[in-house]
Amino acid sequence: MFFRRKTFYVCSVCGFDRLQGPLYKNGIPNVSLICRCCGFQPGYDDTELGYTYEAYRNEWIQNGAEWFREEEKPERWDLDIQLENINVFQ
Repeated sequence: MFFRRKTFYVCSVCGFDRLQGPLYKNGIPNVSLICRCCGFQPGYDDTELGYTYEAYRNEWIQNGAEWFREEEKPERWDLDIQLENINVFQ
């Protein structure tokens, strides 16, 4: 039996490595995608509200780095380890 390995993507804002798709494809924002960790929505938070990844990340962290979908937060979640996925070190 053949099992297909599911592909996940990394959020460029918070480093969450279980996005269902890329934030952008060919430069076009995937507006239907919202990061389950930091809540970033491409095409809205950046284009409409004017956030850069860094500004959104900094505000999210300053506000306690709370999960957008708290029920999906891993039991042993570590922000510093997650941020390493995008080469951000606190």
